[in-house]
Amino acid sequence: MEMLTLKAEPRTPGGTRTARALREKGSLPAIIYGHHEPPEPVTLHEHEVEVAIGHGARTLQVELNGEVKQYLIKEVQYDHLGLAPIHIDLARVDMHERVRVKVAIELRGVPKGVAEGGILEQLLGEVEVECRVTDIPETLRPVVTDMELGHVLCVKDVQLPPGVVAVTPPEDRVAVVKALVEAPEAAAPAVEGEAAAAEPERIGRVRPEEPAEDEGQKAKKKE
Repeated sequence: MEMLTLKAEPRTPGGTRTARALREKGSLPAIIYGHHEPPEPVTLHEHEVEVAIGHGARTLQVELNGEVKQYLIKEVQYDHLGLAPIHIDLARVDMHERVRVKVAIELRGVPKGVAEGGILEQLLGEVEVECRVTDIPETLRPVVTDMELGHVLCVKDVQLPPGVVAVTPPEDRVAVVKALVEAPEAAAPAVEGEAAAAEPERIGRVRPEEPAEDEGQKAKKKE
C-alpha cells in the first residue's frame, strides 16, 4: 500500500482557544521535534490523520515547506471522550535507526481452558518493543487456543517479527486462563427454636418482671 503524503502548515503556538479554533476549521495542531533541532509547531488535516491512525499507521509522511519527510507518531492526545484527536506529536527519525514504541496486543482464538470452565483474562494490552522504524509492527496477535486452565501467557511467549525485540520484562503476564469463582451458597433458613437462641445476649442487671395486680389489690391501694 502506497503511503499518502499529508500536507502540513506552519502555525504560531497559542493557547486552548487557538487550538479549538483550528480544530473547528478541520485542522489538527501538531508539533515536530527531535534530532537536536528546534521544535516546529504545525497543523495537519484532521480527517487525514484520523484515517492514517485508523489504518494502524505508526509513521506519517509529511510535506512541510516544500520538503517531504517521514515522521514517527510519538503521541496522540484525544478529547475527554477518547474519540477525536486534539493534538499529535511527531518525532524526527532516520528510517534506519532503532526506536522504542508501544504495540497493542490482540489475543486470537478461544483457549482450551474455557471449555474446562475457565475464562480468559487479558492483563496486558500493549508491550514496548525496540526495532527499526520501518519494522514497527502494527499489532501483535498471539494465538491462545492451546492455553489450558491455569496457563499463563507471558511477554517472552509472544512471537515477535524479525528484528523486533521486547523491552517490556519477559516475565510480565499478558493473559491467564483462570477458573470462574463460584457464588457462595445462600444461608439456610433458621429452624424454629434456633431463632431464640440466636438473640443477642443482654449484658448487665436485668430487672425481674413484676406479677400483674388483680382488681382486689388495685382497690386496696386506692383506700
